[in-house]
Amino acid sequence: MKAWMAVAMLAVVPLVGCGGSRELNRAKAEANVLRKDTETLRAENEALKTKVGELEGDLANVSKERDELKVAAEQAAAAAEAAAVPASGKKRKK
Repeated sequence: MKAWMAVAMLAVVPLVGCGGSRELNRAKAEANVLRKDTETLRAENEALKTKVGELEGDLANVSKERDELKVAAEQAAAAAEAAAVPASGKKRKK
């Protein structure tokens, strides 16, 4: 049992003595910064997706309104043309 404990101590003690290296600490700090940047970018991405959805809805509404106005303008032009035809008939003699 003492031998087993001695082997365990020899295996664990050197690991405990190793502190974090500067490179490891720098990498951890950089990873934390990148995580925060990722969260920020994800939030911006969601906001942009929402804005795109709203703009697509607005575009659909404006396109529909434009098409309705085109039809109304064509109907008004056809009605004006139909009203102008009888007036251009024969001239009256006095």
